[in-house]
Amino acid sequence: MGLIRMGSKPPCAVSPGDTAAQAAVTMTGRQVGAATVVDGDEIVGVITERDVLGKVVAAGRDPATTHVRDIMSSPALCVQLRTSVEDAAEMMRRHHIRHLVVVDENQKLVGMLALRYLLYEMMDDMHRNVGDLVGFIMSDGPGG
Repeated sequence: MGLIRMGSKPPCAVSPGDTAAQAAVTMTGRQVGAATVVDGDEIVGVITERDVLGKVVAAGRDPATTHVRDIMSSPALCVQLRTSVEDAAEMMRRHHIRHLVVVDENQKLVGMLALRYLLYEMMDDMHRNVGDLVGFIMSDGPGG
């Protein structure tokens, strides 16, 4: 399998001082399930829709006054654009997470990698392999 692929959308980021409600509005508006938490140029964490649901809503906290810094996962686990699909998937499995922050060679935020996109890439690779095997099996060999 190849390297991770990123879409062309700019990364979704929020500030540690934002409220959970603001982060939820930002993520919903971008139609993503996670955002990178940045303080200036520094990546300080990740907030997911599960964080908002579990640590705010289900806990009876007020989303309008609960800050991202209080519910984010930190430190953020990061991969680079040259990371393989297999390595990214293994990192997610090992840490029991669904999102990885993607950075460039200068550790600057590029985007967020969701588990579902890794699964799509793996499924596409399996379909290609099955097609190759079917073609091999069905082709006439020497003396066929």
